[in-house]
Amino acid sequence: MKVLETIGIFKRYQSTCALKFPLNEEYFSKAKIKHLHFKGLTPYSKASEIQAKIVQRHTEYKIRHKNPRVIAPIYPTIMTFEFESVYTGGKRERNAKLATPVPSNLGVPYVQTDRGGQVTYHGPGQLVAYFLWDTKLWKGLTARCFVNFVEQCSVATVKKTGVDGVCTTENTGVWVKRLGDEQERKIGSIGMNMRRGVSSHGLSINLRPNLMYLNNPHFVMCGLDGYKQTSVVNEIGDVDIDVSDLGDLLIQSVTERMDVYMGAVPVEKHIFPSIDDFDLDYVTYNQNN
Repeated sequence: MKVLETIGIFKRYQSTCALKFPLNEEYFSKAKIKHLHFKGLTPYSKASEIQAKIVQRHTEYKIRHKNPRVIAPIYPTIMTFEFESVYTGGKRERNAKLATPVPSNLGVPYVQTDRGGQVTYHGPGQLVAYFLWDTKLWKGLTARCFVNFVEQCSVATVKKTGVDGVCTTENTGVWVKRLGDEQERKIGSIGMNMRRGVSSHGLSINLRPNLMYLNNPHFVMCGLDGYKQTSVVNEIGDVDIDVSDLGDLLIQSVTERMDVYMGAVPVEKHIFPSIDDFDLDYVTYNQNN
């Protein structure tokens, strides 16, 4: 937990995360990742409710078996959304002295969360992906290396859109800085939580959101004073992809990176017209799915 809260301020040695993390032998023989995409605009509260149910199913299984390393019969799940406009605060926002004031005149609700990081914005034109994985499925996969994995998948995804100068810095997230630029611009955010080896929350990538909500001069986004947010469209002009397509590019990046570092695992995609159509059976392991 502490690793995820402080990952933006300590030296992020990626060399330690360039090792291979093979699947544990005890894992299911029919290993797969479930990609759940929800069409249209999703209310943040409903996405959070489903996320909580999946994480709870994981943790209750471990508690029931009195073993934090036991693996629940639930597939690693990636949920992709396009949210209705919302500001969310990370763990550091719980401290009133550190909290970032969000202007109420924007008409955008604020929700406190249990992820790492500080205030960020989600809304139309932005991909949000939740990674709900039991990291104990892979030998030696630490919390820090899993966050690094998610970050590198995000970097690869932005590159696939055609944006140049995509990079990482000492600050967590995905940035753009071309030759001659005075300062990097943030195009993707990472904010995660870990409990009993089970991850939640994940990443966001700006495709074509209204940057007014991300670059409002009245408060500091992500706790990074002086930095601006950007988007794919802001960098290279309009592109012929939507948030759903960007989600598919993310899954490509995930499978490509897993092939190298974590072993090849197939992905099964489910598309839901609405988040209300979701059922836990879609991510629960049994002989039929």
